Amino acid sequence: MKKLILILFSCILIAALLSGCGGKPAAEAQAAEDTQKAVDNAMETMEILTNKEWPADKLPTELPEYTEGEIVNSGGEADEFYIKIDKTNEDALTAYLGKLKEQGWNVSEGRESTANKGVYELSFTWQGDDHLQVIVYTSEVGAWPSDKIPPDIFPPENCTFIGDVEVIESIPGQGWYSTYTCEGVDEEGAKAYFDKLRENGWSGDSQLVKDIEWKGKKYSADIEIYEIEGNTSSFTVNFMIVE
Repeated sequence: MKKLILILFSCILIAALLSGCGGKPAAEAQAAEDTQKAVDNAMETMEILTNKEWPADKLPTELPEYTEGEIVNSGGEADEFYIKIDKTNEDALTAYLGKLKEQGWNVSEGRESTANKGVYELSFTWQGDDHLQVIVYTSEVGAWPSDKIPPDIFPPENCTFIGDVEVIESIPGQGWYSTYTCEGVDEEGAKAYFDKLRENGWSGDSQLVKDIEWKGKKYSADIEIYEIEGNTSSFTVNFMIVE
């Protein structure tokens, strides 16, 4: 770190010295502007490299602070944010994951542990005996594409869609499918969803099927549960023109 700071300020000093060379006002003005830019860039870099606080203003309020370690750096974009933590250990991480579970996160523990809640997903990766990297991924909240799916196919109640719900053409002009993930729908919620579908003419057990009509054409459709993790459920739907 000290070497990097010396290099940065050496660059600033060189730029400042160069600004004093030459006698043309325009050249001097340009040199002064370049020097100021170098100073601003150096200060910005130093600020990033010395960010040793928990970046609460960059993280979801649902994410508790990691206190058993030293924050050495953090940064990234709104959809992918990195946190570097030193002087921590596996026991500290286990305790933190336990805290996440208590606060409603779905946690999967291992050498590379993960956790998710709503539109947020966390990745924990060891990069040394006591150095932990945490990545916070944030997805957008999606919407049900009612203009692209027959109305007989409807989502669960109280569903917050994680990411866009895409309708993909599997057979050109004839078949389509979609996978949709719902936050707020646990195992009981998924069961209630299937019961609601059965009340509306669907039949089956783990996979529901129904022949439907939409826009003057007949379709064969099926829906099944893809995955359930805590309070989050994913479903797949297929529908195909039959005549």
